[in-house]
Amino acid sequence: MNRVLPIYWASFILSIFTVINVAAQDIHYSMFYHAPQIMNPGLTGIFNGDVRVMGHYRNQWKDVPVDYTTFSGTYDMKYYPRKKPGNDFWGFGVNFNYDKAGLSKLSLAELQLGGSYTTELSKNTFLTGGAQIGLASRRFKEDDLTFDNQYNGSQFDPALPTGEDFDNTSIFYIDFAIGANLRLQNDNQRTKLDLGVSVDHLNRPRQEFFDDSDIKLPNRIALYGIGAIKLANPLDLMLHGSAQFQNQYQEYLPGAALRLYLNQNRGKELAFQAGVNARFTNNDNDATDAIIPTIELHIKTFSLGISYDINVSDFDIATDNQGGPEIWVSYRIVKVKPLSHFKTCPIF
Repeated sequence: MNRVLPIYWASFILSIFTVINVAAQDIHYSMFYHAPQIMNPGLTGIFNGDVRVMGHYRNQWKDVPVDYTTFSGTYDMKYYPRKKPGNDFWGFGVNFNYDKAGLSKLSLAELQLGGSYTTELSKNTFLTGGAQIGLASRRFKEDDLTFDNQYNGSQFDPALPTGEDFDNTSIFYIDFAIGANLRLQNDNQRTKLDLGVSVDHLNRPRQEFFDDSDIKLPNRIALYGIGAIKLANPLDLMLHGSAQFQNQYQEYLPGAALRLYLNQNRGKELAFQAGVNARFTNNDNDATDAIIPTIELHIKTFSLGISYDINVSDFDIATDNQGGPEIWVSYRIVKVKPLSHFKTCPIF
């Protein structure tokens, strides 16, 4: 192994222990490492290739009448300044996020535009800074909600007035996020590490449905480490961990997997990956919230991943240990460039 490997390993372990006391109440995925632009705008353009398209779907607590459904579609690309020497490049991306939860059908629809700039600090070391602006809408429906005023003393009567008067059932707002990512990678093109931090809701947009209230969306801070270590010619160890906090809510999500390369010939690449993640929150004295097995299939530049949350918190009395499935798909486009005119991708 290259001498740089112990540095990657030490940096990854340090990142996990650094973030273990922090963590989120926003859209989140168990396979957060496959939702890079949602995790951190500083990850825009950080991939092997020129164009990337991804989709993410999650359904949680289907057997409980407050189930969550989340979908994200993302696109990002690289742009190389022709006149600038070195391997610096720009990244540009767009995300669409949709989330719906509960009897109120509380929903979020958001369109985000992001950009990043990556500079080469030294060979195989890159620093990226990114920013994102989003236009978002939150709304809910009153149809399936019940209120105290609708109970007549013995039973529920839907004909009774609710006694509630919402000024708005939908709101629109602009949202900002910033982030930074440090990429360390090895010459073997399979040992690498990303360390990053991001701050969402930088402007703390207002979130009230009553005109006379002043409720603001709190900042969300996310820290993470995402690493890969080449153990043998056909085998990699994948390590990842994140921690997020938003007001009093904290979430920690470490995980590991093994990736087996079944074919490494160019144009015929094929790999299978299996692993497990765990989610810890501060909702129950830092008890384990979920155990999450994961599997992935990588065919050339197409990837598919599936995970399933097995709920092991006190809420399992309602969920019967069923958290929910999550599906991720990705397709990368790697352009063939004439060496005399274009730069090759320094990130792998």
